[in-house]
Amino acid sequence: MTRPSVAATIGQAAPLWRAVFVAGLVTLGGALAVIFALEQRGEMSLAWWWPTAAVGAIAAAASPLRWRWLTAIAVGLASGLGSAVADRPLLVVILGSLGVAVEAWLVATAVSREQDRPRLTTLMDVGRFAIGAISGAAIVGALVGVAREFSGGDFVDAFWTIGASHLSAMVLIAPLGLIAIPRAASVRWWRSVVLTVAMLAATVIAFFPGTPVAVPILAMPLMAWAAVAEPMFFVAVQLLAVVGTASGLTVIGGGAYAAAGSELPTATALQVFTICFGATTLAISASQNDRRALESRQMAVSHLLHDAFRQSKSGFAILQEDGPGKYSVLEVNASAVVMLRSEFERSDTGRWRLREDALLRPSLAEATYDVSVTVDWEDVAPGNPPATITIDAVNRSGLNRVLLVSVQDLRPLREAEREMEWRLERERQVSRTFQALTQQKVDFVASVTHELRTPITSILGFAEELSDTTDDPNVREQVEVILRNATRLRGVIDDVLLVSKLSRGPAAADALPVTDAGLALQRSIEDAKHSIQQRHLRVAAEIEPDLPVHGREIDLTRVFTNILTNAIKFSPDRGTISVVAYRTDHQVVVTISDEGEGIADEDLTHIFDRFYRSSSSTSRGVPGTGLGLAIVKELLSSMDGRIELARAEPVGTCAQITLPIADIEPVESTGAPTP
Repeated sequence: MTRPSVAATIGQAAPLWRAVFVAGLVTLGGALAVIFALEQRGEMSLAWWWPTAAVGAIAAAASPLRWRWLTAIAVGLASGLGSAVADRPLLVVILGSLGVAVEAWLVATAVSREQDRPRLTTLMDVGRFAIGAISGAAIVGALVGVAREFSGGDFVDAFWTIGASHLSAMVLIAPLGLIAIPRAASVRWWRSVVLTVAMLAATVIAFFPGTPVAVPILAMPLMAWAAVAEPMFFVAVQLLAVVGTASGLTVIGGGAYAAAGSELPTATALQVFTICFGATTLAISASQNDRRALESRQMAVSHLLHDAFRQSKSGFAILQEDGPGKYSVLEVNASAVVMLRSEFERSDTGRWRLREDALLRPSLAEATYDVSVTVDWEDVAPGNPPATITIDAVNRSGLNRVLLVSVQDLRPLREAEREMEWRLERERQVSRTFQALTQQKVDFVASVTHELRTPITSILGFAEELSDTTDDPNVREQVEVILRNATRLRGVIDDVLLVSKLSRGPAAADALPVTDAGLALQRSIEDAKHSIQQRHLRVAAEIEPDLPVHGREIDLTRVFTNILTNAIKFSPDRGTISVVAYRTDHQVVVTISDEGEGIADEDLTHIFDRFYRSSSSTSRGVPGTGLGLAIVKELLSSMDGRIELARAEPVGTCAQITLPIADIEPVESTGAPTP
């Protein structure tokens, strides 16, 4: 359990307070720059330690991403102030300030990869921090080295001195502001205190003046132990305490570094010690954080798997073979116990064990590493619930032969099968009842219609004879009314009889004669000539010759006549009806288009239903029974054809009829007409 780091806490504060804290860190960095610069005044002097860059990196990391560059510039100016106070050359001040600004920005950016929040927790974070710190120190060292070269100094000496001082300060100080702070409840204070005291004691022994033990890394084992056992923030604090103690004792002449030669000055030796000691400790602590996080995730996944195992609706049991015929139960869930209640029992210790008379024992013995055993539990013994048991043998290191027993409960499946069978039988009964009622209705309508056909035929015959024999204009006009309405009624009767016949099933396509669809279409146009002339319509026909299809000529004529009749009904006076017929590789295509209002979208899905009439037809008083298009679809279906209706552009309706081309030459149909 941790709290956010210092930089993250400042970054989450209100804008005003965040600005105050960032400004305070920049000011602290400037004060440290003045202190350490004044310690070694002079144009050719260089500070042996430069914590300003580390404090500035914390300030830059706490700043919002869009203002980070401004904070870095402020850190550079604060660093330049210290150099200027110490009488450094102007070029050293300028280039050094620029280098510190870049260094602070690089480190802050390197540790701020997750939603702009600085973090130094994982080994990957430490790696990015190391890359940023090394790059920043190298840039500062190179810029100051160039400035010293132009001022009469040595580039190499300045590069290594400045780079080491900045890098050691960054490794030692920056983690204090970037590492998450542990909560008090999660810390073992006694261990932290004991380790800290032990490390400081080892450091004093190694660096105390006059000590016979000249081993500067004497505290390293304790530091490594702390990196493994302690929170990372405490490790950073302990690292600062150890390095600070070692540096103080070295200044008064203690330790191995106090007697360093000219080739490796004391300050440089301490800096190298700090860098190596700090980098190693941070890497170990970050690796331990990664291990803890991985263990935590694995533990969470293990708990989830265990809960899923326990709560699964399927039964699972894990058994270990302790000897021939001897099995111990490692794990078993409640579903397996319920399904195999005759197989398991509680031992004296409360754990589940396999019964001596368990029916599964022979199957457990049969399972091998290469062969799984499947058992139909319902067939093993009377009264067993329906289930499928699968037994797999696996080999795991540290365990004897392990048997994985999975139990699939088939009771819900059997119940679903019974429910489905009951529903299917119910649907069959409803379907049979509906079909019987439908057939009764069709038979009744056909019978009544057939009975009406004979008197209608008589009425038409006598009316025609009366029309031919009378000379009275009034009588002739009345007879024409009788003929017109009787003819219309006979058409309705013929439609109903045809629908009744088609309901019994279409004729096979191979039993139909071959007819020229183009000739049937032309005859339909000729039959409708009187109606076309009455409405002053124009028919634009483009009909290719030789369009053989399977179908009776009278049925094809009926199809085309019904479509033409609809086009005539819904076309405006003096409109145009377009008729096109052509053949493709495998089909004959006939399109009939009008210039009417078109079919509404809501009517398209029902337009082929029997007795269906659109709302526009009813409101406009267009005569009809709603059987014409239903008959068309049924007749085309008997010829393996189809029809599609769509709105024409810009207005009107387009009917497209497609029929398969017949394999033989067309001949004149002699089939009996369909009533």
